[in-house]
Amino acid sequence: MAIPRPAPNRCASCGGDLSGGYYTLVDRPERYCSRCITTRPRCATCGAPLGDQHWRLHDGRLQCAACHATAVYDPALARALFDETVAGIVAQLGLRLNVGVEFRLVDAPTLEGLRAGGAPAPAGMTTLGLYQRRGHLRVIYMLYGLPRLGFRTTVAHEYAHAWQAEHCPLLRDDELREGHAEWVAYQHLLWLGCTRAAERMLSAPHPYRPALERVLAMERRLGPAGVNAAMTRAE
Repeated sequence: MAIPRPAPNRCASCGGDLSGGYYTLVDRPERYCSRCITTRPRCATCGAPLGDQHWRLHDGRLQCAACHATAVYDPALARALFDETVAGIVAQLGLRLNVGVEFRLVDAPTLEGLRAGGAPAPAGMTTLGLYQRRGHLRVIYMLYGLPRLGFRTTVAHEYAHAWQAEHCPLLRDDELREGHAEWVAYQHLLWLGCTRAAERMLSAPHPYRPALERVLAMERRLGPAGVNAAMTRAE
């Protein structure tokens, strides 16, 4: 799907003139007028002001054209990407599960319902994926409609939590747990060759960034294998 690019002096949402100034979003090249920034509804995925061409998903989320172009809606495709991501993590980092984990593609209300009663998401964050164990059932739930790269990054993060639950179940350090999951996602982006996306994880104002930086410091001292070994000893 080709996404039309507005002229540099035109607002990416309404096409209006930007000679009087413009706004940009972090890591986005598009420019927006003040009216669109303040009045237009935003894409549920990237937060950009929506243009005339956008999509409303069945659970009410609004999706911009750019995110829609690579969004994962089909369960079969989602399963294939999930399997590719897990295989990549095992090949790169050796994070194998003795007991497998199931995969489910769900909508936003279902995901929020599953999260209810557990640890709340950090302020300002939307739940994109969730690992849960209920009895013998171990499942990674993923939000449908995520762009492919975001989908794979989130799968990597949640798979790390599945590995932690199996290999370091006594870990109580929440920052270390989230930092390791972000580190696995970061390493997977590098494995995919997505270096710019990996670099953004170290520059974006994300609540988990300090935790990621902590684990990257561990990696510099111990190496990747040493990080995973240290996780199994942490409490």
